[in-house]
Amino acid sequence: MNYNDWKRSKIKFSKKNLGLSQIEISFADNCNRTCNFCPYSTFYEGTSNSFLSIINANLLSERLFEFEYEGGITICGRGEPLLNKEVSKCISYLKFWKPSLITNGDVLLKNDLVSELFEHGLEALVISEYDSIDKIKYWKETYSKYNIFVKDLIEPKDSDNFNNRGGSFLTITESLNDPCYLPFYKLMIDYDLTVQFCNHDWKYKHALGNLKTHSIHEIWTSDEMNNYRKFLSTGERSNIKMCKYCDVKGNVHGKESFYFWR
Repeated sequence: MNYNDWKRSKIKFSKKNLGLSQIEISFADNCNRTCNFCPYSTFYEGTSNSFLSIINANLLSERLFEFEYEGGITICGRGEPLLNKEVSKCISYLKFWKPSLITNGDVLLKNDLVSELFEHGLEALVISEYDSIDKIKYWKETYSKYNIFVKDLIEPKDSDNFNNRGGSFLTITESLNDPCYLPFYKLMIDYDLTVQFCNHDWKYKHALGNLKTHSIHEIWTSDEMNNYRKFLSTGERSNIKMCKYCDVKGNVHGKESFYFWR
């Protein structure tokens, strides 16, 4: 089983959570690389070099318990999470939800963090290895006792993960007319607890609110969110600025949540 298969197995519909089953959390607004498919390449407008604090991790945990959240958590966002010096402590506040973390692995080569991450509550570590076969072999052999996935190749069945990131680059000329299930089952939370409309909005221009002042329930059921759902349920992407030139295949996951809201 590869990581995407594992992640799909964790997406479970919850009526109590009003369909919300996946949350992505950004631990860092910085990265040590500038990969051309990432916001840190030429089209990204700048970073704040900020990180999720222990205080915010604690508040986030409180908000999740308040909502009685039962779904999955992925630690990734638009930065390298292991650049956060408090990464293990922040994970400890989220261990109830058995989070996974996606990293480029560079920090792991310099610091023996793997054991520490899992001891603090990490469920799975995903290493995106872009450099060498030797490193791939190293990861798989050295940490075989842990739940570690190494993304070292592109598989056709995972092609739905490749897109223009909400029209951030390789913009299409006409809007797609396909429904998008993302706002029916998923949220993106930034390091400062700002809740973003979509994880594909890599420039983070469509914030829904902040968990410092609003509950997850308030944001998830807000008029703004429901308005987005209204248009995306019928494939009217052209009515939402961020979605107008997006080519994401948004109907791959979250079907049960989609029909719950409809």
